[in-house]
Amino acid sequence: MYSVLMLNFKSQMMKRKLNIIFTLSLLALLSACSDKFLEDKPESALLPEEIIKSKADVQAALNGAYDALTNENVFGGQMALLSELMADGVDGARLGNNGDWQAHYSRTTDIFLGTTRTLFNESFKAVARANFVLKYMHLAPDINNEDKNRIEGECKFIRAIIHFEMTRFFGQPFGYNVENSQLGIAPRLSYGNEVVNRASVAENYNLVIKDLKEAVDQLPASNGVFANSWAAKAYLAKVYFQMNDFQNAYNYANDVIQNSGLSLDADFSLKYKAGNEASHEIIFGLVSTDYNKDNANTALQGYFKINISNNTVPIYASKTIFDEVSVVGDLRATSWFTSKDGVTKCTKFDVAHAYTNPLVHLTEMKLIRVEALAELNQNLSIAISDINEIKQRAGLAPLAQDSGPAQLISEARKERHIELYFENNRLHELKRQATRGNKTLLIRGAPWDCPGLVCQLPDSELKGNPAMESNPQGGCL
Repeated sequence: MYSVLMLNFKSQMMKRKLNIIFTLSLLALLSACSDKFLEDKPESALLPEEIIKSKADVQAALNGAYDALTNENVFGGQMALLSELMADGVDGARLGNNGDWQAHYSRTTDIFLGTTRTLFNESFKAVARANFVLKYMHLAPDINNEDKNRIEGECKFIRAIIHFEMTRFFGQPFGYNVENSQLGIAPRLSYGNEVVNRASVAENYNLVIKDLKEAVDQLPASNGVFANSWAAKAYLAKVYFQMNDFQNAYNYANDVIQNSGLSLDADFSLKYKAGNEASHEIIFGLVSTDYNKDNANTALQGYFKINISNNTVPIYASKTIFDEVSVVGDLRATSWFTSKDGVTKCTKFDVAHAYTNPLVHLTEMKLIRVEALAELNQNLSIAISDINEIKQRAGLAPLAQDSGPAQLISEARKERHIELYFENNRLHELKRQATRGNKTLLIRGAPWDCPGLVCQLPDSELKGNPAMESNPQGGCL
């Protein structure tokens, strides 16, 4: 029932055919290329009509956009890492000599960091590929209206989720000011080399919502291993929740919970496994079918992979997250973490070879529904049932049936912190809580709205448009 991207070695041959044109699209969109370079077609480049000759070619190009999502610098690991580094999920004293990681942890990033350059460029590679498909799929003579509608929906879904994440990383959060006039990102809504200026965060969110709503209408309820209408609805719930628009967040989350046919896994660890043990609650996810061949989601596992020669890992979990989960009886404390002598390692992603990277799942939808209902002060019995289902699955005692809105909000936030650890949640969630009303909130000692808690636009983006305004630096001390 769920939508998961299955990658395999055989598909790589078709993707190699598309690599040249996609590389050029990235240069045209993101790099400081001269007009002369763009006008001169390198001998090795293929024209669109040489690539798109059939529906199979269109699907291969679309698969390339999905493939880009799994890149280690995108959803394959780096988004999650930066969210925890800049928030409170990583043991900063054990980061070693990685200068980029240290810069994010200390909120002293600049425009030359490899982390933000690759995050930005590799993320928008997925958008460039989706926009390429939107522009040129008409060249396939055997594509029918049903296929066209579905493919448009998938492209808009991919474009929307990247624009959403890039806006969250490179702009101040929604709710930063009343108009949300703070600068976000320069949106990429068409394939080509047009220079685009930064839009406001409000404009970015409007574009994301528009794409997702159109995707809901264009995508089927079931779409094999790719994005379907339930994935688009689940992302709308995420977006509206980030906006603290609780009525819309509830509407979409409730629809997914009630009508998608999915159910919460009895085992909280199933979300990260593939094969016969695969989860039944993933709404949209990215799966590596062979860790040694497809290289999908490699960084997520690599960050916590133990070096058997010295028993160290690249990333250690913070005391903050371990203290949160270290409640008597919480099964996640020993299932997802190991801790000795004040040193905590995350074992949540310690899955051999076949691994699932769930981008949105039913647990998150239930947590959104709990907090949204509590904020609206409606149907609290449903909210209590949802939070108790998650707590009891983890071995914890249920909340009382007379629990009020404040307690439900507190419990939902606590469970979100644990359940979505290292799932690109924490930084954005703390900022959301601040814009909801806690304007004095500190994120590891720094004001939630200080410039250093926003990523710097990379030099490659700024060189591509010298008139583009960069983000302020520092200011978090």
